[in-house]
Formats: sequence, structure tokens, C-alpha cells
Amino acid sequence: MSLAVETRSTPRDIEGEALAALDAGDRENAVTVLMSAYGTEIFRFCRHLVTDPTLAEDAHQMTFVQAYEGMERFSRRSSLRTWLFGIARHRCLDALKMTRRRGARFEAVERLPDAPSPELNSDDRLTARARSRLLAECLDELRPRIRAAVLLRFQQGLSYPELAEAVGERPATLQARVARALPVLRHCLERKGAV
Repeated sequence: MSLAVETRSTPRDIEGEALAALDAGDRENAVTVLMSAYGTEIFRFCRHLVTDPTLAEDAHQMTFVQAYEGMERFSRRSSLRTWLFGIARHRCLDALKMTRRRGARFEAVERLPDAPSPELNSDDRLTARARSRLLAECLDELRPRIRAAVLLRFQQGLSYPELAEAVGERPATLQARVARALPVLRHCLERKGAV
């Protein structure tokens, strides 16, 4: 009679791994862990906020460069994920300012909406993609700081306290900003026939 040991895969403790590497003085490994875990989310956030793929990629890369450079100064008042989104937000806003200052006008040729569920049939997937594109267009009409707050809240699922830590503003201010943006987005979607 053999006893089989049941093993369950435990969820990976990303924050713990990165902080352990940092405590061991291995910034490179800490940032590698963070890039592996959060890189796609950060890029998607940058891509939706900046809309220009090249600038989004630059902001994404600069986020992790700045994280590497500032890792030892991480104060641990928030999660590393929240800290990274704060850095990403600042790099995206910098990219948008730079673009405005140079007077360049970029029009996104194609948006990167979230992929529709694979369980949907082809008609439903097309409808979902069309709605995603319309939502991206409506988000583009918001000012960058408002768009960033909405994306961090709903796309990335940050709580208002986490959002406040990431952007350096009060939770109530951000909650009001997001609350005022939602009717604007709804009106835009209605105007475009998506609702």
C-alpha cells in the first residue's frame, strides 16, 4: 500500500519573492520577478493611457528602469504592484507632456482592446471587439489624469487607497474624479451607439 502525497500548487508570492531578493541585495532579480509578474499589466495600462504604441513601450520600459534604480529606496508603504503603477502613471504622463510640448499629434491607428472571451461565438466576439474599440475611443476623450484614474481603478482593479498611493492624491479626490468620469463615458458610448 502506497501513500500518495497530495500536493497543491501554492500561489506564487510575487511581493515576497521580490522583497526577499531586494533584502538580499539582488535588485536585478527583484525587478525580474516584478517584470515577469506585472510586465503585461503595466504595458496594457501604458498602452491604454498613452495610446501611441511607441510611447507606451518607452513608458513601460522606463517604468522598470526607474524601478530598478529606485528599488533600494522603496519604502514599503504600499505593495510593489501599486508602486509600479505609480511609476508607470508618471512615465505615461511625462510621455504625454513631451508629445504636447513638441506639438506632435498622434492618432492611434489601432487600439489594443482586451481580448473577448474565447467562449463567445464569432458574432459576439465582433460585437465585444467593437464595444472595446468604442470604449477606447471614449477613454481617449478624457484628460490623461482622469483616464489614468479610471484605468487603474477598473482595468487594474486598484482600490481607492492603492490608487491614492500610486498617484499621490487623496482617495476621496480620486473617487470623485472616477465618479464624474463614468457618466461622461456612458454619454460618449451612447453617442457612439454602443449602449
